[in-house]
Amino acid sequence: MPVSKKAKIQREHRKGDKEGTRAPVKANGLPVKAPKPTSICANCRKELVNTNLKQLETHAETHDQKVWTKEKCWPDIFKGVSTPAAAEGKSEVKA
Repeated sequence: MPVSKKAKIQREHRKGDKEGTRAPVKANGLPVKAPKPTSICANCRKELVNTNLKQLETHAETHDQKVWTKEKCWPDIFKGVSTPAAAEGKSEVKA
């Protein structure tokens, strides 16, 4: 009797577990993606993906800009860069 598709997949999974090379997969066989790194806003505690800087800046603009800037929302991502010129490295040098 031939080996069923399900039995073949189970055998491959057991072999991968034994060798330590099995990647986690969903029920339909697609690989599971790694979770994206996130940061939590210090003001409203909303969790956002920290690799998308435009999204973080847009969220920070929803807060009162006089009191709560993007540097205060995410101090570890925007380290004291308050002006666009300083963010691009175009700060003036006085002699």
